[in-house]
Amino acid sequence: MGLSEHEQRLLDEMERNLYKHEADIVNTSGGPRTVDYTKVAVGVLGIAVGLVLVVVGVTMKLAILGVAGFGIAVAGALWALAASRPASADDSARPGRSGSGPVGAKQGGSLMDRLAQEWDDRNRRE
Repeated sequence: MGLSEHEQRLLDEMERNLYKHEADIVNTSGGPRTVDYTKVAVGVLGIAVGLVLVVVGVTMKLAILGVAGFGIAVAGALWALAASRPASADDSARPGRSGSGPVGAKQGGSLMDRLAQEWDDRNRRE
């Protein structure tokens, strides 16, 4: 079943607005980030210990142990989620982390910036 002219125009307008605002959303993401895997491992370990304490607290009918386990699990989750930070200039100098990108890629901005620029240029020509 095909769309009516009105529905097709609404769909086209929604698609244009989506692409127009998508670049704004991508730009507010804060740029590239790095992850400290040690913090992630400690956080996951905290979650596991906390859940074990919750189970032990429930089986032994000790509410304080269960509450403490829950607190440790939440703290571990927060610790693991806080493991990412904005990438610094010296992160790109590390071996295996070349900032040049794929061979043949244009220089001067990220892939999303170049795609957004191409999209804007294409929309201006229409």
